[in-house]
Amino acid sequence: MKNGGVIFDFNGTLFWDSEFQETAWDKYLESHNRNLTLAQKKEYIHGRNNKDTLEFIFKRELNDLEIEQYSEEKEIIYRNECLKNKMQLAPGAVELLSYLNAHSIPIAIATASGKSNVDFFINKLNLLDYFAEEHIIYNDGNIKGKPHPDIFVKAIDKLGVNSYDSIIFEDSFSGIQAAMNCKVANIIIVNSTKENYSEFKFPIIGHFDEFNRNLLSCSCMGKSKY
Repeated sequence: MKNGGVIFDFNGTLFWDSEFQETAWDKYLESHNRNLTLAQKKEYIHGRNNKDTLEFIFKRELNDLEIEQYSEEKEIIYRNECLKNKMQLAPGAVELLSYLNAHSIPIAIATASGKSNVDFFINKLNLLDYFAEEHIIYNDGNIKGKPHPDIFVKAIDKLGVNSYDSIIFEDSFSGIQAAMNCKVANIIIVNSTKENYSEFKFPIIGHFDEFNRNLLSCSCMGKSKY
């Protein structure tokens, strides 16, 4: 892998927390007397940043202070759900990250999570054992949410690599679309929730050991599948 890098979405990809997220959102919505269908959650929550999600939930434009307050209210619920459970990186993730580091392959995280959650993840999951802190790209309020490719573009720029030689791991439908919009060489879908991804023609893995590491070789890069 000469000129590319590997970029990981985080929630539902490197950290299988979908159950915690669902519970947190359900509790949050109930506290505000709001309700979303499964289809609406899929489209407006999973993989999206909080600004887009909250403005859909409350049906109005929110100012920065409201977004910060509403977001942190929900994220406190979410972090408490995480702490009730064993927190660990996804199956096979540690081995793959160690391999990438051992082979000096640039890696980054591109997550829709905000800073309070990212700090929590860094602390609880020892992310700095694998990632440089400046290569953990998160929602700082100034990045368009997925399916816009902006957060992946920022991660690729931080790594100093080419998008058309890079690989993105994603799980959410909006995230997969963002990866497609980023025009990377390969997209790997991480199926942590037994979702139906039949509309996409990308490799699907249920364990990071299933990732075809031959895709990391130069000869396999730059050949977009879409």
